[in-house]
Amino acid sequence: MLRSDAETRTEDILFQNINTIDLDIILKVQEDISPDDIISLVFLLYDFPETALQRLIVYQRVSTDIAVNHINLLYEWAVYAQRRPTWKYEFLEALAICRLYNVIRKLGFNVSNIKKHYLPENVHVNIYIDPMKKVLYRLCESMTTKHMTKLKKTLLSYKIDVSNCEATEVLFLELICKKFITLGQYSTDMKTYTNKYEMDQLVGILESFNGLTEFALTIKEIQSQLNNHSNINQQQSSNTLVKKYKSDLNNSGETSKFKKDDFMEMYDILNQLQMGEEPMPNLKSDTQFQNDAYIIKNRNRVGLCCIINQENFYPSKGSIQLHNKINLSDRMGSSHDVIALEKTMKDLNFVVISKSNLGHTEVFQFLKDVIQNKIHPEDSIFMLCILSHGVRGHIYTADSMKIKIQDIQNLLDSDESHKLYGIPKVLIIQACQSEQETEIDTKLVADGPSSYDKYLKKTHFLIYWATAPEYEAFRIENLGSIFIQFLCSRIKQRAKQEDLLNIFTSVTDSVSSVCTELRRAQVPLFESTLRKKLFLYRP
Repeated sequence: MLRSDAETRTEDILFQNINTIDLDIILKVQEDISPDDIISLVFLLYDFPETALQRLIVYQRVSTDIAVNHINLLYEWAVYAQRRPTWKYEFLEALAICRLYNVIRKLGFNVSNIKKHYLPENVHVNIYIDPMKKVLYRLCESMTTKHMTKLKKTLLSYKIDVSNCEATEVLFLELICKKFITLGQYSTDMKTYTNKYEMDQLVGILESFNGLTEFALTIKEIQSQLNNHSNINQQQSSNTLVKKYKSDLNNSGETSKFKKDDFMEMYDILNQLQMGEEPMPNLKSDTQFQNDAYIIKNRNRVGLCCIINQENFYPSKGSIQLHNKINLSDRMGSSHDVIALEKTMKDLNFVVISKSNLGHTEVFQFLKDVIQNKIHPEDSIFMLCILSHGVRGHIYTADSMKIKIQDIQNLLDSDESHKLYGIPKVLIIQACQSEQETEIDTKLVADGPSSYDKYLKKTHFLIYWATAPEYEAFRIENLGSIFIQFLCSRIKQRAKQEDLLNIFTSVTDSVSSVCTELRRAQVPLFESTLRKKLFLYRP
């Protein structure tokens, strides 16, 4: 390739101090680099992922110990890499990618010129470092603690346990060693790739992560370029715009924003309904409990209330394979609903069992365990409260899988659940009933995306949905859901006076009225196959 004299002189000036980099300097420089940056450099520089992984596992174990000074990972790499004439340039490029400008300056280089040459922010520009490693490093930088936790859970659904990986780079090395992803073998001498890149499984996962979907597109694009072009120079010459990335968990799916004043009235209403403000009026006799009411056998143990709170979500192998790449945001504020429900039902002498963040198989395992081992002969009512995202007739589990409410009802009415025969079963569903998930970046958010196949006709069931089909169910992140908070307040106020259907009717009216004022569509809906009136209290 022909080059101008000016271009050659500029490069000569840029790298005039390149020979200051030698083994002794590498050994000394390592002392000025933090353990986290050492891990990043090893990830970028080491040719063999198995070696990098094993050395980093040991390094992480002793990184807080004085003995770490005796583990010279960069020096070990340099001893091996020095047989290549390009090793000093590789090291300098890795320093630039990691933005270790203080080290670059100490080595005698002009930081501004190095940045212009290597363009560390642009994943489409590389010289010696594997371009896929560069974008993976940028991904590591953008991943939050929540992303890391969700990714580990997702990989467990693929039977890959990376729970011991503290650094994201180490996690990716694990995935490479386990052949979950494959990097091509890059020859720094020939600047060519001998193996195909296989990143599709990781791309599928990232497409289901809020804030990381742009990385999925970039990885897919770079994979296509690398697999279709063996000469890296062809890729370097392409004119690609610099892309910017965000790690904000709430940067996708934004459809609307509310001003705080729009729902301050809701805060006031819900604050007035907080637990403990009004005493329950006691009934003077049991004359209000007619013969057409379900019997409460033991006033000291009215029944059992189970609460399943799905607050944190992650994509799983099952959800990805089913092409359910919906980004389910964490349901901030749902814990307030759990607290309200637990207090409300315990005050009415219910035994309460709560579980959080269950996968789709764990939901049924939990319910079967409760039915077989927790139901007492004197229990008069079984109540199940599910707090989650939903689509019509379904709720989402923590692993982003949909399960039908009808399947849950079938379990409660099956031979396995013979202990529940003849007693009322109340299902409270806090989830959207809209056709598709709606992500709203605000303090007032919707618990959606519900498939509402048909009304459930089995006897002794009362199902109360937070909202009707095609509608959303809203939640205030620092207070809880509108539906559950109104429900708990009304039960507290009226459980000793009214049957449950009357209480539900009052809740429906209150929620509908308030949401109408807010110009939001939420209308709670209950379906009943009860054969008698159902009270939660016996005087």
